Amino acid sequence: MAAGGMAFRTGEYAAAERMFKMALKQAEKFGEQDPKLAHTLNNLALVCCSQGKHDEAEPLYRRAVAIDEAVLGPDDPDLATDLSNLAAHFHRIGRYDEAEQFYKRALTIVERRFGKEDIETARVMSGLAVVYCDNGQFHEAERLLLKALDIRERTLGSKHVEVAESLNNLASLYCKNNRCAEAEPLYERSIGIIGFTLGPDHPELATALENYADFLRKNNRTAEADEADSRAEKIWKKVGNHGY
Repeated sequence: MAAGGMAFRTGEYAAAERMFKMALKQAEKFGEQDPKLAHTLNNLALVCCSQGKHDEAEPLYRRAVAIDEAVLGPDDPDLATDLSNLAAHFHRIGRYDEAEQFYKRALTIVERRFGKEDIETARVMSGLAVVYCDNGQFHEAERLLLKALDIRERTLGSKHVEVAESLNNLASLYCKNNRCAEAEPLYERSIGIIGFTLGPDHPELATALENYADFLRKNNRTAEADEADSRAEKIWKKVGNHGY
């Protein structure tokens, strides 16, 4: 699990998948009532999603939810993590109603357990906000994104990768609403944080660059968009995981 986690954090998803599958073989021996099994299933599902293997990920997520709900109860923070991961999966494949449903369940748990200003609350809030954004509920999405950004900056500091995620999400929202002057500095700040924090060859940076390229193209800045896409493509070639 530790080796898989390290590989996942550095963007080596194929290696992470191999490690987590080996871990799962061991975790199965603990039995269906052991939360360590649910944790292992969750990690394997995450790395499957990161490689676009969504059909493989969903049953792993659902099994993790079932285990933790039965063993830990309906109000446990680990269950909230399971629900958030399953919600993110549904969001990625365009099943927004299910994504909203599971994010709301997770948000209820973390707000009750940690309060409305906690970093865990901000994480779930951010996921729900992106679903709202893609559903066209822009006002509610902006409210949640700004709140999550505020919590993350106060709790984690202005250079944390989670702050970059919030900035990127907020920029995407503004871009969809033709608020381009507000979006661009957020994209640029997000890219700067990710490059500084995760390094110049991480898939997260490639994704951020592709988002920025889409923004530039929308504003008829083709040469700059091509340059951003080229930077992203070089990263994908290095990590060998395009499709993440």
